[in-house]
Amino acid sequence: MTPNFALSLSFEGIRLLRRVTGGWHLVGEVTLDAAELAAELKVLRQTALELDPAGLRTKLLIPNEQIKYTAIDSTQTDLDDVHAALDGLTPYSIHDLVIDFDRTGGRTHIAAVARETLNEAEAFALEHNFAPVAFAAVAPPFTFGGEVFFGPTQAANDILGAETPVARDSDAVVVIGS
Repeated sequence: MTPNFALSLSFEGIRLLRRVTGGWHLVGEVTLDAAELAAELKVLRQTALELDPAGLRTKLLIPNEQIKYTAIDSTQTDLDDVHAALDGLTPYSIHDLVIDFDRTGGRTHIAAVARETLNEAEAFALEHNFAPVAFAAVAPPFTFGGEVFFGPTQAANDILGAETPVARDSDAVVVIGS
C-alpha cells in the first residue's frame, strides 16, 4: 500500500501533498507560527478528505535538517559497514537511529534519523488526525536514487490493518502542481 497523501514537515511550516499521476500536488500549507495552528490544520485535513473521501493514508516527510546523510565510496557494503560509517556522526547510539541506505552511482548513500524524531512527527500527525502510515524524506540531489524510507509508523497497523504492509515508493516526492 502506498500513501495517498504526504505531510511535509519543516521548521517553517507544514505542507500537505496529494499523490497524482506523475508526482504530487500541493493541497495547502500552514506556517508554524500561525495564530490558530490547530484550526488551520483541521481545514487542511478537511480539504484532503474532500479531495479523497476514501480517507487519508499519510506519508510523513521528515525535514533533511533532522537527518544525518553520509556515504561510503563503495557499493560493496553491508549493514555493519553502514553502522561503522555512522559511528560517532550523531549524538545517538546506532540503536536509537532508524537507517536507510541506497547503493547508487558507485557509492552507498546513508540516511539516519533519531527514532525520537520519528516518534515526535508521528505524535503530531496523530494529534491532528492525519493518519500517518510511513516515514520518508527527499534526499539531497545526487544521493539516493529514489525515496529515503524509514518504514511504517507505529500506528500503521491500526490505520491500515495488520495484513496491509506499507510500501516504499520507488521515486522521491516531487511536487508537480497544486
